[in-house]
Amino acid sequence: MDGVDAESPDANAGPNAGLDINFVVDDSSLLHFDKSTSEIDSSNSKPSGDSPDSNKPYHTKRPHKKSRAGCQQCKRRKVKPCFDSDGSTVVVSEPMFRPSEMTDALDMKMLWFYTSRGYQFFSIQTGRSPAVDHVLQVKIVQHAFQSPFLMDCLMAVSSLHLRTMNQPVPAHRAAAYCSRAFEGYRKAIEAANPVDFPALIACSLLMVAVSSHPFRDPDSKPLYVIDWMQVWRGISLIFEIVTPRVLQDSGMAMLFYRPPVDLEKAASYIPNNLLFMVASIKSGDADDEHQQTYYDMLKYLGSLYQEIREHGFSPILDLRIVTFLTFVPRPFIPLAKEHRPRALILLAHYLCFTKMTRGVWWLDGIADREIRHICKSVGEEWVHLLRVPQMVLRTESKVEIAQLIINNRNWTPAEMDRYERDRDPRLITDLRLVDNQGSEIDISQGEWVIKTAFPIASPSNIANMPKYLDPYPELSTSVAEVMSNSS
Repeated sequence: MDGVDAESPDANAGPNAGLDINFVVDDSSLLHFDKSTSEIDSSNSKPSGDSPDSNKPYHTKRPHKKSRAGCQQCKRRKVKPCFDSDGSTVVVSEPMFRPSEMTDALDMKMLWFYTSRGYQFFSIQTGRSPAVDHVLQVKIVQHAFQSPFLMDCLMAVSSLHLRTMNQPVPAHRAAAYCSRAFEGYRKAIEAANPVDFPALIACSLLMVAVSSHPFRDPDSKPLYVIDWMQVWRGISLIFEIVTPRVLQDSGMAMLFYRPPVDLEKAASYIPNNLLFMVASIKSGDADDEHQQTYYDMLKYLGSLYQEIREHGFSPILDLRIVTFLTFVPRPFIPLAKEHRPRALILLAHYLCFTKMTRGVWWLDGIADREIRHICKSVGEEWVHLLRVPQMVLRTESKVEIAQLIINNRNWTPAEMDRYERDRDPRLITDLRLVDNQGSEIDISQGEWVIKTAFPIASPSNIANMPKYLDPYPELSTSVAEVMSNSS
């Protein structure tokens, strides 16, 4: 998915507790090394009959022959030449890094699956942009061989993906991959080692898919979408740690592209019942001081209604849906965590859109599960505002869902298939780095620069915004805390 939240650097990332997941590492595949070693040792010895030294190994005499291919031991082991200077010390050239995780056939299968298929589910540009394919398929894997926590994340992504395809990946191995991925990611954030910054950037994106697993677990807690929303927003911590120049030099900035948002125009597409729900907040209401937060959330939600009305189904609509949670105002998250009815109702209407994104394995099934939990959570006085989400639960037709969302039973999608490779020119013209005010930004001389800006209700928000994306830095929270809460 092109485009996620980002902020200015802040190296103060606090530690947090790790996941409490027990797992067993299957090392039975390593037993053959003991057997092969014993065979090699036995080949070097030969009994000499009844002599007193019959228990000692017998070495046949060979003519002295110089070789530039290394000593006999190295040639037998098929390794690079060694320097046997004093007859006792052997120095062998080894790879600079050999990941300890790559210990058996399953590990190799996980890596192969990601590079051949799994990478395609993290950008709408895969198959359309060779540059994006190269970053996801090659550069991320290269960084994974330098930063083991990213390799663990790739393994976790592949194992969860394969399990959704009913492939025989043992549950304890998938749990082990996920556990190591979370733990390694936390430690890398705490260490903030510049060598690992490119891997942290990539891992922040992949971790969204890894953390989606509870949606497919029937025993997980209800309303997990709230925790998942924090994981999306937690991506911003990585951009507090790394600098804009690091993001630019890593070559992975294109993975975080989002379409711009005209918040004032989007406000005109907000459904009337949702607008009235917020406008009717009276003085003394529990949500009185949070009314502006709800208005801001409505504007971002309005951008989804605007997209489907103006352009119908397209990769850009899918991207807006997937990246919507990166735009969520930070003050909205505590309201959702408190299960305030207005916050849950807005989330339910967003979840209706997610049911239209097909083929993204880590989004499948989220809408139905979470909408049902929301309908149970809010009181009877709010049920009338969940009429559309409840009707969306009863259909799987993408067209019918769109008709319900925009309240137009006569609506039909455009005849042109925007999903064909080169059918949507906005994939070239509109995808850029975008801040949380919907404005296009760029990196100039290692700093963030706002290039264009749509008119917004409070221009001072941009002028006074101390961080690249987030107008609410005082409510910043660490990814470590987010991950701990989501577990």
